Amino acid sequence: MIEPYGGRLVHRVLSEPERARREAEAQDLIRVAPPIDQLYDAEKLAIGAYSPLDGFMGAEMLRSVAETGRLPNSLPWSMPIPFPVPPGAANAASVKAGDEVGLVDSQGRLIALLHVEERFALDRKALALATYGTDDPKHPNVADLLGAGEVAWSGRVDLVRRLESPWDRAEPTPAETRAEFERRGWKRVAGYQCRNPPHTAHEYIQRLTLEREDVDGLLIHPVVGRLKKGDYKPAVILEAYDALVRHYYPSDRVMMSPLTITMRYGGPKAALFLAIVRRNYGCAVYIVGRDQAGVGKYYDPYACQRIFDAFDIGVTPARYDESFFCRRCGWMASGKTCNHPLSDRAETSQSRVREALATGTPLPPEILRPEVAEILRRPDVMLT
Repeated sequence: MIEPYGGRLVHRVLSEPERARREAEAQDLIRVAPPIDQLYDAEKLAIGAYSPLDGFMGAEMLRSVAETGRLPNSLPWSMPIPFPVPPGAANAASVKAGDEVGLVDSQGRLIALLHVEERFALDRKALALATYGTDDPKHPNVADLLGAGEVAWSGRVDLVRRLESPWDRAEPTPAETRAEFERRGWKRVAGYQCRNPPHTAHEYIQRLTLEREDVDGLLIHPVVGRLKKGDYKPAVILEAYDALVRHYYPSDRVMMSPLTITMRYGGPKAALFLAIVRRNYGCAVYIVGRDQAGVGKYYDPYACQRIFDAFDIGVTPARYDESFFCRRCGWMASGKTCNHPLSDRAETSQSRVREALATGTPLPPEILRPEVAEILRRPDVMLT
């Protein structure tokens, strides 16, 4: 199986005895309740999802990522992982390098310990421009960044406890996912990133990937942390994929597991980052369709594929053009396999699916599996 990114899977999760001891010792620590985005990142840093990172980035590392797309050791890395201090956090101004800070959730439970190594000013606008190519506050991640604190802390993270899952299932760590792949006898695994329920164009490229001789299994890995308004609710995404996998895929070749992080709508840079994360979970092949991790009109739809030519992260990109159902062919196709006119094509875009579901317009099974359509036709399936 492919080794973790950087050669080592980070593990900074406290054992049960350590957790009890550190919680008792942490009573006098300054405690900060950051936005859920940063708690997601703290957890993923500690369980190895962001290997080789083991903590929040300092000023020099952020500068290197922003300017070169690489860590200071030249390893490709496309997304910043900063810790902006929440504005108004009590006693945060007194924190200095060498201090330890407790990161708590909205219920006051201690989630992680941040060992502060650096305190520095965060140029939020410059970081937004370098990362997302815009400082437009209409971009969801840019809006988050511009609204964050002006001061950041860097430092390693120790995870005291996993975040409570809002789903009716566990979220395996990279190590646990790799162990499951080994149990199944999978050596070469393909990872599939998604943040929407599946339509048949998604299913088509998943099936094409499963047909590859160099792929033993497929990990469908939906991002179900914080998504933007207008996206489907995470629980809906998981239920829809459960239905697809259960009714249409061989159970010994497909695994579905949630990934609770805040979605980065960063086009090509986000696609590269999401592929690095999947490598840490054991994926050697990564599916890249059209406009992965895009939002609005900010990115060239195929820049998310070209970035893999500019940065070698050791993962094989499985690149696919936009696909559609051709009525004349009677099958799913793309511009590479079908020359029939647009009038023969049944588009499978998410916008078309959402519009049809909202208006009650029937969607044929060539576009949406009936088991999935039944789920998506329920009221209140979208984030508002």
